[in-house]
Amino acid sequence: MKTILLGLDAFDPQVFERLLERGQMPNLARYVDKSGYARFEVTNPPQSEVSWTSIATGQNPGMHGIFDFVHRNPATYTPYVSLLPTKKGFGGTQFRSPFTARTIFDHSVQKGYQATALWWPATFPARIESPARILPGLGTPDIHGKLGTGTLFTTDPGMETENLKTPVAHLEKKGSGLYRGALKGPIRKKRSGTEDSEMNFEVEIVDGNCARLRIGSQAIDLSLGQWSPVFEVVFKVGMFYKLRAVTRVILTQIEPELRLYFLPLQIHPLHSPWRYAAPGGFVKRTWQEHGPFLTIGWPQDTTGLEDGCMSDDHFLALADSIFETRERIFMHQLDNFKEGILASVFDTMDRVQHMFWRDRQDVIEAWYQKLDGLVGRVEEKMSQRGLDSANLLIVSDHGFADFDHKAHLNRWLLDHGYLVAQANQNSVSGNLRDVDWTESQAYAIGLNSIYFNMAGREGQGIVAGADALSIREKLKNDLLAWRGPNGSAVVQQVYFREDALSGPLAQHGPDLYVGYAPGYRASAQTGLGQWEAASLEPNHDHWGADHCIDPAAVPGVLFSNQGLQNYPQPSYRDIPKLAVGSEIGESSSAPPPVSDDEDQDVLEERLKSLGYL
Repeated sequence: MKTILLGLDAFDPQVFERLLERGQMPNLARYVDKSGYARFEVTNPPQSEVSWTSIATGQNPGMHGIFDFVHRNPATYTPYVSLLPTKKGFGGTQFRSPFTARTIFDHSVQKGYQATALWWPATFPARIESPARILPGLGTPDIHGKLGTGTLFTTDPGMETENLKTPVAHLEKKGSGLYRGALKGPIRKKRSGTEDSEMNFEVEIVDGNCARLRIGSQAIDLSLGQWSPVFEVVFKVGMFYKLRAVTRVILTQIEPELRLYFLPLQIHPLHSPWRYAAPGGFVKRTWQEHGPFLTIGWPQDTTGLEDGCMSDDHFLALADSIFETRERIFMHQLDNFKEGILASVFDTMDRVQHMFWRDRQDVIEAWYQKLDGLVGRVEEKMSQRGLDSANLLIVSDHGFADFDHKAHLNRWLLDHGYLVAQANQNSVSGNLRDVDWTESQAYAIGLNSIYFNMAGREGQGIVAGADALSIREKLKNDLLAWRGPNGSAVVQQVYFREDALSGPLAQHGPDLYVGYAPGYRASAQTGLGQWEAASLEPNHDHWGADHCIDPAAVPGVLFSNQGLQNYPQPSYRDIPKLAVGSEIGESSSAPPPVSDDEDQDVLEERLKSLGYL
């Protein structure tokens, strides 16, 4: 068995086919000519962590147990990131594996072959029981246990920070052209309590375009508008314990006020407080031969761009460098590939489309051509190594669509009587802590999910099983009747649980999935179980496009150098047979992990560090 699997996150068939007609996809055009291309049925909901897990297992969420970016504890209605379920353990909060289903990588190794998966979502923390070689992707946290928030340092005391997710810290002037700041690291314990660990640094202005950063024992020369290399920082978090992290920094402004932006502090692969990747020797060799590299699951810092911490050009330069590093690491693995399965997810175009789909089609089309070029270079490398007959699969987890209006689904549920707020709470913004559960039938958490307030399941449930059937029919009809400001449907399809989910874990999933129409998507507040004053809000954010809508509206793509004649309408269910030659078999029936209750503010802070929220 020799399979090479390229995951091209968010590669949209409509954009591809438009560029194909113009003759701008020369490498992928060969697959079309040889019946090796088809649109790809994606999972429901079409969210990255759900879809890539379905591709890896060949199963829908009812089998693997990841249902949405955000899950909830039914006993407490508390939301948490599905990719980062936690447990309390020795030394503080630890992370659990978000799913236990068998993957094509597990299956390959069990058949006696090697398996390598690079930057595959939902593979953090490393599963010790899995013999595959894994570098984790989406879901890998920073050293604070969040999904990624950088820090902006500035000398401007009047900078408006109220609506920013990004922390803003002050640079203290220490002399002519010399400034001092402090990066905040993990919390450390003291006899009197706890405090943030810190790493002090100095910035010296060299001239109008350059500065020098001194941090620890390092002196790093910075040029205006240019990213630094990845570098290491060390925090003392105990009397005998130091924690190492990695980051990058960019000098974005010198005059009239100095501005310096650090990417999120990220796990050092060789000094991680959690099980970063496995096996240890594979991670160490990759780091030593091809590092340093960014490790967080969302390294393309969309939050920093949204908050104005960097320009479009700065963001695109970061995206390019991440892509180039990942290609270099993948090509090295391909140089040494003999048999088994080698897979890699290239996810940068997903982030680029979120930020530039609305206004910069030139940027979008350039990235499609960049990925077409990647395919050509992979084919060339395969030919050089005598792997022409190997199985090459290229797949995307979903397509893309406009995102013109945010849907505050809990506000809509309030307005239609399915959700009832406590007195004086339903005319303004609020959250599930403000709900009168004795009167409420349904609530929304996550980007596509609605749950009933079921008696015997939810902590304060009131809906009996016999009543749920009539409630859901009425709710479905009401949602399909929801209209936007121009009279268009907000919701394209509503899926009952049994329509979308099958398998032993389906009972733990949402009662309804909302398939939004293109142009609409659940708001960040909906994802967190919150609401605003109106059910719809125009989207003026830099994040101007999305895919967390009706899966029928955002199909993916599938290419195969072996042809797809036997798969006229392929879906994620077909990937195991295409990749490893057989079905994987039944998955575990163990319920999906539920996060141990933490302080709700901590959980919300972790949720808000998720790019989609």
